[in-house]
Amino acid sequence: MVREGFALILGANDDIEVVVQSANGKAFLDSVRLDPHLDVALVDIRMPIMNGLNATRAVLALPHAPAVIVVTTFEQDEYVIDAIAAGARGFLLKRCSGRELVESVRRVAAGHSILSPEVTGAVLERVRAAGPVTLVDLAAYSLTGRECDVLSLIGNGRTNAEIADALHLSISTVKTYVGNVLDKTGSRDRVQAAILAIRAGWA
Repeated sequence: MVREGFALILGANDDIEVVVQSANGKAFLDSVRLDPHLDVALVDIRMPIMNGLNATRAVLALPHAPAVIVVTTFEQDEYVIDAIAAGARGFLLKRCSGRELVESVRRVAAGHSILSPEVTGAVLERVRAAGPVTLVDLAAYSLTGRECDVLSLIGNGRTNAEIADALHLSISTVKTYVGNVLDKTGSRDRVQAAILAIRAGWA
């Protein structure tokens, strides 16, 4: 019911086409293998045959993988952080509004990461509970002082505009610093960079 409801909501928008629906993780993986032109996939953590985490890992290992949004009830899921580590672009609650669903798909299709506001606090708590990385680990990234400042603010969930305001920089300069941080730390996106900042105690 949730899957069909999401498909109806998304398909009602002229700029979004629902190409395929999969009842389990293996079927999802097979669908991506058959169609390398998919842009965004909504993946439930709890799926039969192959769970969403394993399916996400397998799909993102393919040469032409869609961006993945993990759909979750979160309060019952234990693998969401692992999904981010595997390369998921964000989390969306099953009880999200239709507008949030559509905008999330559009943002991820444009290359951004998303995280439902309702789960941000829980995600941060789980990351903190996972334990810190060492200062030696961070030193290996050779971040400049300003890049460290930017990473810390990313970890606190600040947007580029908010970082620019806090550090008295232009938006274009902030974008350059963010790009440098992602490149140096090997982070796939801002979500992974934020997790690194939190585990290091910088956020």
